[in-house]
Amino acid sequence: MTALVLLLLLSIPLGASPPQQRQHVLRVPVWIDPGDADAAAATAKDFSAKVDGAAAPVLAARGPDDGLVILLVLDWTDDFALADSAREALIAEIGKLPDNARVALLRSQDGLQVLLDPTGDRAALAEAIRAVPVSGKAGFLDTVEVAARVADSILAKAAVRVGLIYVTDSNIYNYREDFANPVINSSDPGDMSRRFPEGLVREKITKLQDKLAAFETPLFIVHLAYRNDRLNEAYQGGIKQLAELSGGTGAFCRSRAEIPNAIAGAFRSIASHYSVVLRVPERQSKILQVELANQDRRLTYRNRFVIEK
Repeated sequence: MTALVLLLLLSIPLGASPPQQRQHVLRVPVWIDPGDADAAAATAKDFSAKVDGAAAPVLAARGPDDGLVILLVLDWTDDFALADSAREALIAEIGKLPDNARVALLRSQDGLQVLLDPTGDRAALAEAIRAVPVSGKAGFLDTVEVAARVADSILAKAAVRVGLIYVTDSNIYNYREDFANPVINSSDPGDMSRRFPEGLVREKITKLQDKLAAFETPLFIVHLAYRNDRLNEAYQGGIKQLAELSGGTGAFCRSRAEIPNAIAGAFRSIASHYSVVLRVPERQSKILQVELANQDRRLTYRNRFVIEK
């Protein structure tokens, strides 16, 4: 995929619906328990599926032996030491990826910016990651919907698996938007804004949940700097929910020592996942409930999707 294609994808309006193919095809991120025998050898015929209780044909099952595109988004604004630890961990994990993996590098400050097209050139990726500055305003909340749309567009256009990972040190107080809920009536001790200062953060997360539920690419978040004040705890809990809603995970590091393992875990999960492609019924509800089985193997998968009408 070229820079031009990525830039065209990034130009899609924020209000645009996910690709139309999604109304009839659903791509479900799935993990097979690594303790199960021959987990990596699973094929489409090994899976069975239901959507809203009705049998759904399995059209394809792309697994670890198939192509993989990772969109790596860096959201570094605050701590040079944490960013340096993340740089080295990212470079190490990218070096471990199989040959069928391509990584695109993006940055989330001042809108989503493409720094490097999807590539298998590990040296070029290492150079680009080392060159990313630590500055600006936090960008996760402002760019994650666009990044998910870009990832889903790739997923719909190519027979590959796609994963989206944010590595961020974002602080809720470092956004351009002010999420500190002001006290409306300072003389009223019962004022709800006084009792629930995280209200604006929760409102933002709820809106993003509704939007991201329509996308299929699993989102992984590695947060480099866990913060324990009330507003940041609400923010961190919210972005973890966003990742889990997509089928991915959120990891929060309390020290520099935890960063390499958190990044390694996210890359392992992305590299090991299946993209199971289902044909969904013509008559469909807005919210789809998915059931999957694969012989006697133990599966972890996203089971709830929203279809944009």
